[in-house]
Amino acid sequence: MFYGWKLATIGSCGNLLLQGSVFYTMNAFIEPLVELHGWSRAGIGLSMTFASAMMTLSMPIGIMLTNKMSIRLLMTLGAFIGGLSYVGLGYVDDIRLFAALFAIVWVCGQICGGVVATMLMNRWFAAYRGRAFGLVNMGTSLSGAFLPFVALVLVDTLGVSWAFSILGGLAFLLFPLCWRIIRNTPDGVAANAFAAAREEEKVIPMNWRELVASRQMWIIGVSFGIGLMAVGGVLSQLKPRFVDTGMSSYVAMGFMCLTALLGAVGKYAWGWVCDRTTPLFATKLLFLCNALSLACIFLPHTLFNVILFVVGYGVCMGGIWTVFPSVVAYLYGKKQFPHVYKYISLFVAVKSLGYAAVGLSHSLTGNYNMAYMGMVILLLAAFAATSTIREHEAAEGNVFSTCN
Repeated sequence: MFYGWKLATIGSCGNLLLQGSVFYTMNAFIEPLVELHGWSRAGIGLSMTFASAMMTLSMPIGIMLTNKMSIRLLMTLGAFIGGLSYVGLGYVDDIRLFAALFAIVWVCGQICGGVVATMLMNRWFAAYRGRAFGLVNMGTSLSGAFLPFVALVLVDTLGVSWAFSILGGLAFLLFPLCWRIIRNTPDGVAANAFAAAREEEKVIPMNWRELVASRQMWIIGVSFGIGLMAVGGVLSQLKPRFVDTGMSSYVAMGFMCLTALLGAVGKYAWGWVCDRTTPLFATKLLFLCNALSLACIFLPHTLFNVILFVVGYGVCMGGIWTVFPSVVAYLYGKKQFPHVYKYISLFVAVKSLGYAAVGLSHSLTGNYNMAYMGMVILLLAAFAATSTIREHEAAEGNVFSTCN
């Protein structure tokens, strides 16, 4: 087996135990935290907004560090610090400290998985790059497939503090695996990141002025920021939303976990679409499907309609993190990808608005419909905007067609 797939699996584990875990398990912790500390859903949503903003700011820094430090060391430190901070979430009663620790865990999720693992995949893969990105990002959704349910059981049986301790301890145990398995480059020549950096210096990187003048950068950046905002907002409080429709806590969590599981399937499936068609075509299809599937949440609350939403939106939303790096690499080229992605990743900050939007929508109207409707409209706008980019504008158009 190609060694790169082992690295993709480790990156996926980082996304599973840190990046996705701390996000999805909030569906199990929101109501207990409100009851335990007297915090509001809007307040917790704002703390997640802050943490998401810090995570976004860490993305370009993490990308730059991959050219200055060993990826092996970065991912090991991410697991070590992130796991300890995750444990700490269960032992603070000030929402400001909670937000700070939440931010540290999420930043470490980007270092142990996230953009650092994405940079590693860009070094190791070419023809199967879409599927490699998909496998790495599957961990985020897989964490939502079972960890929230585990967290719910732990909270009900052991309490909030012990639940955070056990989940954080699992993430902490990832650090020796990172140190043992991660390798920086396919050929092993660049044993340290400085040699890898010298390799990158052979390419004249695009600077921020060139990117500001790039129409594609604004369209792709804003569109995927909107897509991530919708995914983050919907999934952050999907279990409470199902509870509000009359479901029991465990049934609601089961549907939320099923949505996340289908998101994991969608991550690999959309990677396959990128590899078999083009990432640009996949981008346009992705935003249209996300808008239509999210609109299903407004259907009457029957079992069939709930399943329709869970299956449709689960598969569609899973492709966001897979198609995003794929289309950036496709439009700007493999060698320019690290330089472009560190700037365009800043648009992920738009994701932070989703957490605040659903929390405020619930506080103002008693439900999430106002936020959902705005997200559907914005996703349709993203589809229209990305449809203006043509295949001949892609730097890898000819290369991609020969690889497939």
